[in-house]
Amino acid sequence: MLKAYIDGACEPVNPGGTASYGVIVYRHALGGEDGSTPGFELVWRFYGVVGSGPEMSNNVGEYSALLALLRWYGTAEAEETLWVCSDSQLVVNQMIGRFKVRKGLYVPYYKKVQALLGDLVPLRVYFKWIPREENRLADELSKQALKEAGIC
Repeated sequence: MLKAYIDGACEPVNPGGTASYGVIVYRHALGGEDGSTPGFELVWRFYGVVGSGPEMSNNVGEYSALLALLRWYGTAEAEETLWVCSDSQLVVNQMIGRFKVRKGLYVPYYKKVQALLGDLVPLRVYFKWIPREENRLADELSKQALKEAGIC
């Protein structure tokens, strides 16, 4: 099983600032010589800047993180189930069909995600909302992208 954490940001203003994202992926692994202690090993981490201007928002950053993850997952030839953990209620609830997609700066990114998910069938991708405190590492990566771009 792969467990991924994604996060997006938009600074110094949201919307209209610079959007960024962070992704970190772990693989469930058995630890110890006898394989009795479960753990997770780091598989992939990535972060980047989406862009700046009036078309950017934190939701654009969130969906860009999901896009980067799904692109990696599709090319990594991973056969494991992928659990996507996010502190974005919008992203998680839209991906599981609880929220409708209406309008917003993120809609083109949502459509790209849907196209990628269609290509990944029959691979299993699940979504889980997590509290912000449990998403600290992905948040730090999204902030690192902004820092390297000279925004924060």
